[in-house]
Amino acid sequence: MVDASEKPIVTLTGITGYIGSHTCLKFLKDGGFRVRGTVRDKTNEAKLAPIREAFGDLFDQLELVEADLMDEQSLIRAVAGSTYVVHMASPFIWSEDESKVITPAVNGTLFAMRACQAAGVRRIVITSSCVSIIMMAEADKPADGVFNETMWSNENRPEGMPMYFKSKILAEKAAWDF
Repeated sequence: MVDASEKPIVTLTGITGYIGSHTCLKFLKDGGFRVRGTVRDKTNEAKLAPIREAFGDLFDQLELVEADLMDEQSLIRAVAGSTYVVHMASPFIWSEDESKVITPAVNGTLFAMRACQAAGVRRIVITSSCVSIIMMAEADKPADGVFNETMWSNENRPEGMPMYFKSKILAEKAAWDF
């Protein structure tokens, strides 16, 4: 049996979200990693109680650290010592205020990537969303109906687009450009 201190650390951002909580539980069940999860506030029982209940005894194996998508230093601290990072945190709100949706999505992705670079992380996985491509203008869609990683919805398309969709497009583009 491998000593827990010899297992690589995987840091997961946004573990109280839907995808984040499921991903975190998979890593905990795997047993091959020390799992660190980021939350904005370790005392927020409204956010933590559901995952504590869902994870059962595995919750005790989770290291919680505070990090905020708008605070680069908090992400640097959260990622320090990690071998791998899975960045899933992103605002999931319906607002037309860029500062509440786009800014934290893009900055959070860039800050996570910089934190990984500073910590010498071996691999970062960034979750995207189908919304990065789902609202392509009809003229931009591939004739054969096959989409690939070079295709994006145009965040400035004349038909308009919800701010959340724009945030996912811009955050992913920022990651690719990093």
